[in-house]
Amino acid sequence: MASKTSITERVKAFDVAGVAAGLDARPDLLDVRDERGRTWLHLVAAQPAEGDPGKKAASVAIARDLLSRGLDMNDAAFTEGENDEWRATPLWFAVSRGRNLALARFLLEQGCDPDHSLFAAAWNNDVEAIRLLCAHKAPVRDEMFLEAVGWSRFDGAEEMLRQGCDPNALGKDGRTALHMMLGKDSPPERLAAMIALGARGDIPDANGKTAAAILSRKRDPAYRALAALFPASPG
Repeated sequence: MASKTSITERVKAFDVAGVAAGLDARPDLLDVRDERGRTWLHLVAAQPAEGDPGKKAASVAIARDLLSRGLDMNDAAFTEGENDEWRATPLWFAVSRGRNLALARFLLEQGCDPDHSLFAAAWNNDVEAIRLLCAHKAPVRDEMFLEAVGWSRFDGAEEMLRQGCDPNALGKDGRTALHMMLGKDSPPERLAAMIALGARGDIPDANGKTAAAILSRKRDPAYRALAALFPASPG
């Protein structure tokens, strides 16, 4: 007898036929949610599938069947923010939890909302996911870039610059990405990459310090050498 428990197990096992058979036998279970508010579509998207083509193909087949039965690809399992501006959609689960770009690509091609998942991709340092989301017009926001820098997700942060973020955006504390990186002694090669992507050294922080000035006073010659990359004199 099909049940919520048995269908959950089949979804987690990427059992395409089993999920379909369970829902055929118990159509009343199509709209159930788990304790986190997830539908079957969220659940299959959340299952780890990175590096396993078979699981990825099965997840797409299950998702296709669930959509044909009427589940909403833009439904949120839960939301955050004063006005629920952030939504945990199936796409977000596919990007952040499942690391399943095959399923993410399928959902995007079906017309799902591309928003809400870019920071998860940056957090995972998943350059391919960022490119996929941006190719489908996911909105790129400077605060996401600065958050990625703050968590030292530099692969993701650099890709967000390539996708249109401002390398000289100021955070709420009045610091640029370079200031943030210097404040935690990020590797010189990462600073050099930011500079190559347009980060300037002549922007003062809230205390009037520029990145070029901070670099010029570092003891490590690898940092001091970076100051020479800026045309403006340290201030």
